[in-house]
Amino acid sequence: MPFLMATLAWAMMALAVQLAIRAPLPGGAVVAVSPSLLAEIWRRGVSPVCGAILFLGLALLPSILEDSSEESSQLHTLLDYGQVWISSVLLLLSMWITSGSLSDEIVTGRMRVLVVHRYGKSALLPGKWLGSLWAILALLVPATAMLWILCGQVVESSTDLFGEPAVALVSPDSIEVTPEDVESYIALQMLEDPAGWGVLERDKAYRIARSRLDRWSRSLVQGVPMEYHFQYPAGLSEGAVLEFRPSLGRLHRSERARIRLQLAGESRDVVLRNSVRSQIDIPDDFVGETDVVVTMEFLGAVSDGIRISSLNWSGSDALQLRVREGSLLSSLLRSQLLLWIRCGFVAALGLLVSTFLGLPVATLLMLCFFIAAAGGGFTGAFDESHGGGHPDPRDQEPSRILIDLLASGGEWVVSLLGDWSRHVTGSRVAAGENVTVSEVYSGLTTIGLIWVGVALLLGSWMNSRKEHGLGVDR
Repeated sequence: MPFLMATLAWAMMALAVQLAIRAPLPGGAVVAVSPSLLAEIWRRGVSPVCGAILFLGLALLPSILEDSSEESSQLHTLLDYGQVWISSVLLLLSMWITSGSLSDEIVTGRMRVLVVHRYGKSALLPGKWLGSLWAILALLVPATAMLWILCGQVVESSTDLFGEPAVALVSPDSIEVTPEDVESYIALQMLEDPAGWGVLERDKAYRIARSRLDRWSRSLVQGVPMEYHFQYPAGLSEGAVLEFRPSLGRLHRSERARIRLQLAGESRDVVLRNSVRSQIDIPDDFVGETDVVVTMEFLGAVSDGIRISSLNWSGSDALQLRVREGSLLSSLLRSQLLLWIRCGFVAALGLLVSTFLGLPVATLLMLCFFIAAAGGGFTGAFDESHGGGHPDPRDQEPSRILIDLLASGGEWVVSLLGDWSRHVTGSRVAAGENVTVSEVYSGLTTIGLIWVGVALLLGSWMNSRKEHGLGVDR
């Protein structure tokens, strides 16, 4: 059955590409360029081969679920792996068809025919970009449909799958550290320890202060109750749950701890395991409420003779309210739309770099972009963690200076690509989270309009400065 679906999906892709190639399209020169790109990638076998790889890969995905016994686990695993596979193939395809097409036409001399005798320089890059968007869409739509059908086979009922809800994640306000909190802490430390904090650079002091405040705000000390406020302006729906994933420290990895919850005037004791997720249901009395206040008190370890002074909420998902919002299907469609937008930018960037670079170098530069967009994990790795604010003499070692410089450079690059990573939502869909319409609007505005617009304008300007009719383009 999966391989039959793969065949049908490939046929749908082929039909969409052929219709775009052969059908007369209204519009000017920009629209007229698009079929030429589609015809080129089809003639060279790029679209047929990539389509076969994409759909056969999806058809093989159900085989990885044989070891998963739970239906929900199978569904989320299939969604996770399927979206990763689709995005990987389509992003690489977007890079290849744009940079490869333009570079080859420049080298072979076909560019002279296109810009001098047919379309003109101003229409070439936007037209190829539109063609690449259609080529990606022709693969994305059947791939998404195939993935959803495979998910329906997992849950054994398409009706149940269509009714599968997505959730919105709400973090407590008390855990969030604001810039004002950081500034107040720095000012206090400057008064108490001017010799230690006065010699620190502004950015370094800010990172240290934020790290400490974040760690303290996520600690629940034994015997000290703490209130957590969950704000949800849309109002809670039925089925909301409070989810925990506590950290008891390295010395108590296998231990259990007890906390006392006060919710809606009721008190209950809950036993939590270290780094293990657990949930409690929110009473139906809170349906429609926009503010949920939970009072927690850490009661210590369950086992006698074990002393655990505090419990920590390590990570953004350690303590959160899960509220049903939207459906899994709508969340998947919005996530795929964001993927299409990202593919559009990759195509525009590929066209830009191919105006002044050959195919090998352009491909290498695009791969560097993918690595930078997916990175950022090592920024802040060298924040101060020792007890005082005094400088560490090891900071002056050449190796440490080099690593800090690399980390700073990586941090700068990742900060520029922050919008890219924020709009990579495949893992959130697999976890059952809702991708909102506002996120799609944000991705369309930032990546689809601003980033793509800048890349196409810059690429068109650079291409206009080349004289393609003289016989030597590069």
